[in-house]
Amino acid sequence: MDDTTAAVPSGKAPPTLHHLFSSQSLRILWALEELAAANSQPYSLKKYKRQNGIAPPELQSIFPLGASPILVIDPLPEFPDKERIVVTESRLILQYLADHYSNGIWSPTNSTDKQRNEYWQEFAGATLTPKVDFVMLFDILPPHVPFLIRPLVRAFCNAIANVYKDHLVRPFKLMEGALSEERPWFAGERMGQADFLMSWPMDMAVQRGYFDASLYPKIAEWHRRILERPAYKRALEKGGSYDLVTFDF
Repeated sequence: MDDTTAAVPSGKAPPTLHHLFSSQSLRILWALEELAAANSQPYSLKKYKRQNGIAPPELQSIFPLGASPILVIDPLPEFPDKERIVVTESRLILQYLADHYSNGIWSPTNSTDKQRNEYWQEFAGATLTPKVDFVMLFDILPPHVPFLIRPLVRAFCNAIANVYKDHLVRPFKLMEGALSEERPWFAGERMGQADFLMSWPMDMAVQRGYFDASLYPKIAEWHRRILERPAYKRALEKGGSYDLVTFDF
């Protein structure tokens, strides 16, 4: 476990991110880096390596589920009576950061983008991530079964994985149609919470080969812009491994 802290002073209690290698926590670290760049907002980072591909048990001491990301806000020394705040689940963490630390930089500029941002946040968690997860589940299962039955399991899992890959076509087409020159972000005219949430399933789809950029050029361009953002690059540098193929197993 590593502990690093940004050195910029702030009147607000700086949040601490408990970050697991090769996990969806990277999008929260990216968001914190965006806030550090835009608002000089400090934060602390505690990093955890996976053990045999899963989160280490010490994360359970922070929150019972033992899953990352976890955002913790400890009271400032001058306010010792305030309670410690613990926020889990990526969407809720991003909303908390938007409400308390963003100074409005992710706020939609109009009612259309407000509705759009809300829809794509829900889509990221309820539609795209589960569909990518289903493909990934049948992808990673064969190497972990006994050797003698592995060929049979691999044939079975590959067939199911291909079915679920086909199920990604309609979501990708919907995503492609939603992006335009006027609204190049899933949040609308400017980047917002929806884009942070969409980045995780798309990172996984790209790394694992489930996404054909030639078929969906606008999505590919959106993803390229994210990868090229300085804050995203800093998050990768600070966050440790981000291997969504092996998950550090």
